[in-house]
Amino acid sequence: MKLARLTMAYFLILTTPASVSMAAEPVCGRAPSVPRGLAVRAGLGAAVWTSTVGEDSRTGVAFSFGAGYEFFSWLAVEATWSAGFHETDAPFPPAPGTFATQALSLGARLTLPLEPFDLFLRGGAGWSWSSPDILVRIDDFASEPRLSWMGGLGFSWHTPRRRIWIGIESSAIGQIGLPSVWIVTNAVIGVTLL
Repeated sequence: MKLARLTMAYFLILTTPASVSMAAEPVCGRAPSVPRGLAVRAGLGAAVWTSTVGEDSRTGVAFSFGAGYEFFSWLAVEATWSAGFHETDAPFPPAPGTFATQALSLGARLTLPLEPFDLFLRGGAGWSWSSPDILVRIDDFASEPRLSWMGGLGFSWHTPRRRIWIGIESSAIGQIGLPSVWIVTNAVIGVTLL
């Protein structure tokens, strides 16, 4: 009798459809999506000037800090501060030396989310300046803040460590009235706080 019951139970287990037998097991849903919201980031890389400023300056080190809020997976507003240091071979006077360029930009970022990657384009406006005013022979190159535009692109990878992401981004920043453009490319690490 026991053997008959065991055989019948074994037969029922083997012949029960998989969908019915899995109903008792916990359902493993899709992995949680990439967190979106308030994010901060820091970057380190290189910067180069183009055109007339680029002729008298060398590629320099650059860094950036930024904060933004992602309203949707595809749209964010951002504030970014970038700084870079360049050596110059400009003829005397003044003597060759080093100058710093800084830019503060406010703008929007459009993202194509391909979890766990994000591809993005960004654009905005703000102010940029260089000091000291070492490139005196270049017209419109001055140390006071000037209205500037910014456009960029990049990608980020949302790591398995939730809320932490890394990526590469490149931005072009131009001052109104100055034909040279400042290009900054950084490796970035970021954290989504909320």
